[in-house]
Amino acid sequence: MENKILEKAKGFYFMLVAVLMYYFLNEYIDVGLHITYRHAFALVLFGSAAIMFLYKPNLARGITAFKDACVYSVPLLVTTVVSLFIWFMETVDVGVISRGLSSSFVYANMLSFALGAGALLYIFGKKGIWYNLLAILIANLLMIVTVVAKNGLGSYFSEFITLVVTFAGETGDIIVQAEIHELAFCLGAYLIYMLYKPKKSVVYFILLFLSVFCFLSAFKRIAIVAIAIALIFGYLLKFIARYNKKTASGLVTFFSIVVIALLIAYIALIKLDAFELIEKAGINTSGRVEIYNAVDQFYEFNPGFLGNGIGFLTYQLNTFMQVGVASVHNDFLQHFIDLGFWGYIIWLVSMTLVRVWYFGKRGNVDNAIISFILILYLIIVSTTDNTMNYPLLTGVLAMLMMGNSFEENVRYTEHKMFGYISKANAEEDRDTLL
Repeated sequence: MENKILEKAKGFYFMLVAVLMYYFLNEYIDVGLHITYRHAFALVLFGSAAIMFLYKPNLARGITAFKDACVYSVPLLVTTVVSLFIWFMETVDVGVISRGLSSSFVYANMLSFALGAGALLYIFGKKGIWYNLLAILIANLLMIVTVVAKNGLGSYFSEFITLVVTFAGETGDIIVQAEIHELAFCLGAYLIYMLYKPKKSVVYFILLFLSVFCFLSAFKRIAIVAIAIALIFGYLLKFIARYNKKTASGLVTFFSIVVIALLIAYIALIKLDAFELIEKAGINTSGRVEIYNAVDQFYEFNPGFLGNGIGFLTYQLNTFMQVGVASVHNDFLQHFIDLGFWGYIIWLVSMTLVRVWYFGKRGNVDNAIISFILILYLIIVSTTDNTMNYPLLTGVLAMLMMGNSFEENVRYTEHKMFGYISKANAEEDRDTLL
């Protein structure tokens, strides 16, 4: 009885911390550096799980969660090493290095949020996927309830219907208060996962309904496009895998290479003023032509361009340039300018092929497909938004890539280490919804 109470208390504590991480989006702690609440709560999740590990260790589960989080965060290692090389070659002062590293490790530390995801998986097993979704929904619904309390339920739903019917063509003053973009992108990733792997469960349909409602309350058109494209590829690859897993696995690798090639070509097109031609054709690019023209001086599209170091472009936009924006709203152009021609390519490989190969290892085609379509989703939304700077989305993608085969990987690790599988890890997949 006492153990059950302690288990429930432990579950409640980790859920509470996760809800707080998703709820406090803009608040920060000033300790000389501005550390966001969400970053602090991600570290609290990891620290708390580490204490639980020391108290009652499950070695295979701890190693699996930690290793998966580190491999997922390889792009952070790439940006750091490439930037240190650039700074060394250009002999920049310490202030530039400090500013660049703080942008990667203090504000949007990929590793911190991947470790936070790993902490939930360590505590809850594969069910951590669903507890994490529940935390997002609780945080988002609390925000929406606050808006409804101020403006009335009828007014809110009237603007919500208008928003959906007009495909975000008309956005009212009330509904705009519920546009929590970062959480919408997180829910978009979950919708891909849930629709790719549907379940016959009442709880599943409740979670799906709430996810769709919260997602549509923020209504990011690019996210809807990204979800559709990701699912098309997902269903196609799943269909092929049903008959020939080797072919499906090869296609995942091939598509990943194609994505890398397209993202390199994307920078070339920007440099060749493709967006200016689009603007002249009568298509509104939301001011991107002016922004891209303003930053054109900072890069060349050729193998000799070494880059400027991570954080360079953000600093230029916020300090010296009068373009009215704090970012280029294009994560790929930003990383190209910061990391240079070769650094950009290495970063793309670490973000795509490394993750697909690692999470699809040992012939796990299903996990390779899930990893690929989630990466594809991230890439599409990042072409128009700075979603790679959204640390909560980083955590969600890590959770889904790491969590889908978490139990199997734990059992494999334990058997490899000790030659047997313990009772604690011998259970069937814990992919039961709550």
